[in-house]
Amino acid sequence: MRQLTASEPIHVSQRFRLTLESAILDLEAGAAHDEQLLPLLQEPDHRRRQQLLVATQLDRAFRLRELLASTTLYPD
Repeated sequence: MRQLTASEPIHVSQRFRLTLESAILDLEAGAAHDEQLLPLLQEPDHRRRQQLLVATQLDRAFRLRELLASTTLYPD
């Protein structure tokens, strides 16, 4: 299998790109919703775990956005 360099785009289908974009939006929306719940949590450990969940969702969304930026659609 050929190694990709950082400058080479990853060719993907339109369907895959849309799926990736949808996953990013879902993660970001989930993180926003979960962050809004933080003030409602009483236990410090629950708040800590909720903050960890939000951070993990945002990290995953960021990584997927980096992947998305390195993609290009298959030529028609």
